[in-house]
Amino acid sequence: MSHKPLTDKLQRFGSQINSLRPATPKIKYPDRYQLLAETVGGELVAGSAGCYCLIRTLFPVGFKHGAFILGADVIEKSVPAAAFSPFEESFELPYSSMKFVDTETTGLGGSGAVAFLIGAGQVTNHGFEVSQYLIPDYSDEAAMLEDFHQNLSTGSTVVSFNGASFDLPVLQDRMIINRVARKLDYEYHLDLLHSARRLFKRRLQDCTLTNLERQLFSFYRTDDIPGYLVPSVYFEWLSAQGLTQMQKVLEHNRYDIVSLYFLTHLISNAYQSDGGSLEHSEDLHSLSRFYERRRENARIEKVYNRVQQFGNGISPDAALHFARNFKRSQNLQESVKIWESLITEKSSESFWACIELAKYYEHHRKDFKIALEYAGAAVQCDGLTDKLLLTLNKRVNRLTKKLKFHG
Repeated sequence: MSHKPLTDKLQRFGSQINSLRPATPKIKYPDRYQLLAETVGGELVAGSAGCYCLIRTLFPVGFKHGAFILGADVIEKSVPAAAFSPFEESFELPYSSMKFVDTETTGLGGSGAVAFLIGAGQVTNHGFEVSQYLIPDYSDEAAMLEDFHQNLSTGSTVVSFNGASFDLPVLQDRMIINRVARKLDYEYHLDLLHSARRLFKRRLQDCTLTNLERQLFSFYRTDDIPGYLVPSVYFEWLSAQGLTQMQKVLEHNRYDIVSLYFLTHLISNAYQSDGGSLEHSEDLHSLSRFYERRRENARIEKVYNRVQQFGNGISPDAALHFARNFKRSQNLQESVKIWESLITEKSSESFWACIELAKYYEHHRKDFKIALEYAGAAVQCDGLTDKLLLTLNKRVNRLTKKLKFHG
């Protein structure tokens, strides 16, 4: 028996049912939502939980950020994880996996702080693209968070500036509150605040992102809105639909994200070149201390050679640091040369240089007379504690006895 008549009937019934279904209504956004999108140059994106404004900005290859230029083929390159971690990491992080994230919030943290703007940058074949998620109202937060969460993959590397303490906890809290997800899905996190401090704090002291831009990139923001005023701009929009400053907030956020990319590139280059890309002896000293924690003595020697190229000398504490590492690698000849250059003053560094020279001549050269002279010079240094003096007197007495015994 043929089933064709039954099939024909089902198809006829199906077509009749479909004809009775109402057409999918065209989404009509509130006028103020349209106003926001048109003013900031974005598009409204609707989701099951609300609507947000998406603004995309492409910084093309060749874009200048102060003294730095966005290069080509970045998406094919990677950076060593070890350049950003105090621990020994052996893997590479491709630029293609990186999401450079920065948020603008209504407060400084806590469950009441809402990230009303999330910026996420990534390298592409055409340059560096920044996507900004801006919510027209609090009720649209879940929609924004859902799409942002979907754009993060489990293999992503999140790059932030103080994100470990602020941005990521805020986003995770808001996702939990809005029942979007229990946690952010990503593979690795680079918090550049800590990497920048390790490398540049000795010289710059102030390691805020804007100061790093000025000092490292020669990039100066013009007419930038201060961070503490950003929440008031959003509140002005919510209360009175005021948008006079919103473009400045978006630009502030975009430049934060672009600077994250260039800062990543700069720190990676400094590490991979053993300081060859650095131009200040204080930064090189900081890099060598970074290597010291890993006992990478060969790399410290390369940094020291780079410092010597400047020809303007190095600070006493840096010199003492390099001498200590030469001693650790059994290059005592270089250590002695540095220690001898430090004993002309009566500083703390002079004291330790004298002690090291006393040890060297006592244990390696067996010249107790010269060892005793250096121990005596150490006594003359300033700022010695009672404990140091007691230890030093024991050394002087021991050397005096050895000198008498050996004639």
